[in-house]
Amino acid sequence: MSIGDRKVDVICTGCSRHYKIAEEKLPSDGVAYFTCPNCKERIEIRAPSKVISLSAHERTVTTESQGLESFEPGTKTALIYCPESQARELLQKELSGLGYEVRLINQMDDIRSRLRYHIYDLIILYQNGPEPEDYLSNIQKYISSLLMDMRRKIFVIHVYPKGNRLDSMQAFSMGADLTISPSDLKGLSEILFKAFDAKEMAYKVFFECKAKVEEEVL
Repeated sequence: MSIGDRKVDVICTGCSRHYKIAEEKLPSDGVAYFTCPNCKERIEIRAPSKVISLSAHERTVTTESQGLESFEPGTKTALIYCPESQARELLQKELSGLGYEVRLINQMDDIRSRLRYHIYDLIILYQNGPEPEDYLSNIQKYISSLLMDMRRKIFVIHVYPKGNRLDSMQAFSMGADLTISPSDLKGLSEILFKAFDAKEMAYKVFFECKAKVEEEVL
């Protein structure tokens, strides 16, 4: 597919509908808007901005429109917030080994931009101390504000010193699907397989009923 033929997946924040927009129609600078035909929500599309290099070994990200990146259908995608370099490298290595396309986020604007154009399968939030720093707290608030139809499609893991993967109430109180401790990271692949299976079973009937209702409406 040539550059001119590429399309970007844009997600409506009002109803979670996906729209394919040709790259040449995206703004070269500033901001563009269009109205969602389904729910009439005004969707904002920002132009690419400056690129910031995180480190020699990490993928570069943009300050505003990093979310313009598109993925092939079926690609497993993950976002990581982790200020601890050693843990971040371990997470990237583990997830890449599991076939994920991994992207890093540093603040709320990063995740907001990313989720505007793509629903990521997995988000991992890493907390160093007993209390989340402001950047992490703002990211948590944004995730909690997502529409349920979008939030159900994302598996959120919160890593922090007192994380207990067997405590579902702890995860719920932190707005996550699962909480783990830093010592659990080396066994992340096994933890993910079990957690995804559990979530799939929990939502199996719900998604089947939802799909049936949507078919009847259409």
